Amino acid sequence: MLLGYFDYLVIAILIFLNYTFWNEKLEGKTGCILGSLLFGCILPMISQIIEIKYVEMTIGIQDDFEALYTFLRFPTYWILGIIQVILISIKNK
Repeated sequence: MLLGYFDYLVIAILIFLNYTFWNEKLEGKTGCILGSLLFGCILPMISQIIEIKYVEMTIGIQDDFEALYTFLRFPTYWILGIIQVILISIKNK
């Protein structure tokens, strides 16, 4: 499974926030800094930690594939961040 439960929760929250604040005007610099921090580092790290804890609880043994799988959280969130930036730029035009 490429996405975990935390990832689905983050996507659901993003959809809700995009729907709720679609007509609001956002500040450019604040949104860029916050978005780059969230999608660049914070959310992937939280997702990675949750996934490692989940594997330790269910399987107990972490193999190399599982380690690689958790590092692929970063590009996944980077893609989500790029999609979010595209949505915001479409909204502001």
